[in-house]
Amino acid sequence: MDGPPPLSPPSPDLPPGHAAREPLASALLDSRARWRDFALLSADLLFETDAEGRFTFLAPETVLGHPAESLIGAPAVTLFAGPGPGVFGIGAFRRQRMTKAWLECADGSTACLEFTLLRHGEGLRGSARDVTAAERRSEVVARALRRANALGRLLRLGQRQGGAEAALGAMLAALPAALNCQGAALLVPEGESWRAAHVVNHPPPLHLLPPPGTLAPGSLATGSLATGSLAGTPHHAVACTEAGPCLLAWRDPQEPPLDSDDRELLAALALPMAALKGEVLRQKALTAAADGDPLTGLLNRRGFTAALERQVAAGGALVFLDLDGLKPLNDRLGHEAGDAALRAMGARLRAAAAREDLAARLGGDEFCLWLHGASQLEAECRIGTLGAPGPLPEWPEAGPAALRASLGVAMARSGEPVAELLARADAAMYAAKRALGDRRK
Repeated sequence: MDGPPPLSPPSPDLPPGHAAREPLASALLDSRARWRDFALLSADLLFETDAEGRFTFLAPETVLGHPAESLIGAPAVTLFAGPGPGVFGIGAFRRQRMTKAWLECADGSTACLEFTLLRHGEGLRGSARDVTAAERRSEVVARALRRANALGRLLRLGQRQGGAEAALGAMLAALPAALNCQGAALLVPEGESWRAAHVVNHPPPLHLLPPPGTLAPGSLATGSLATGSLAGTPHHAVACTEAGPCLLAWRDPQEPPLDSDDRELLAALALPMAALKGEVLRQKALTAAADGDPLTGLLNRRGFTAALERQVAAGGALVFLDLDGLKPLNDRLGHEAGDAALRAMGARLRAAAAREDLAARLGGDEFCLWLHGASQLEAECRIGTLGAPGPLPEWPEAGPAALRASLGVAMARSGEPVAELLARADAAMYAAKRALGDRRK
């Protein structure tokens, strides 16, 4: 009868069971090869590790620039770029998806991979995608967002203030905290050097900066406080503007250097803060024009009265002066000589005024000097020669006594209105004029 062919006896040269294991091993290898080829369609790295965390399988043939064969048997943690074992540690022996880690490339750079991990025997089996480009883009976007948020907070802080000077002060005061730096300053060029117009926390390292003319508008110079030069680790940065003012921030040399985000935020703030500084100067110029006397450079009546209102409560002496002989001088030598006499008296008052004192030309030939906090005796000592006769500078033909004035002093009284104080000082001046028998022509 026909029937199935008899089974061949096993070869006496092969160990028992070998014939059965050979097809199984071949199938397993083929299965791994097919798994590898299929997985590599959507992954950049395939690997397996043993119980000790050493690579037992890697694909493709080159992994992050390393030959895969050179990594077989090596601890997987050697590829991890950060501190600790990362995704290859003992604690990672569990199923994980979309776990990101930075690995070391053969050229010394780093790459970010997103892992999917499974327990495989006593070790791990996993695949990973290279997401470095996406991570870099996300980092750039995140940095730009952080910078924009910091810039927005500082600008909103300035907007909430009552004026340009208050806004400038508030923004500059908040800048060291925003940049985590030692101090900040707004600089203005003065010839071949810089002057700190506004400073926060500590005196700025002006000696480390290049001269104003060497920094182009819009430039961002960096340098090192440790070396005192513009080369090396950037622990300070100065952002320049076309308007002239520059914004400076600096850190202690023991602190981390200013990074690109810090410098870009500084550059973004330089222009609005320079504009605020320009507005402050414009407002001061307008105030000076409104409150000042253009001929003598002293305060006018409006500016003097407003300033005196703020100081009179502290006490002091008010000196009222009347320039004697101005009309005859104008009639004899012309109004240029009269203007020279007014300017000369203004110079006398400026020379007599201390830092907190106020000097003014009220109009015509009338002047005032407020001696802040002065007693009666101190006031009399300080104004002893203020109205004394003297020559008129550059007008010798005016005579040796062309420049002279009558003056009166009134001591401020508690709660007295400024108008009453002015009236008493004016009356004292006219009393002194009558006592000298001098009448204005």
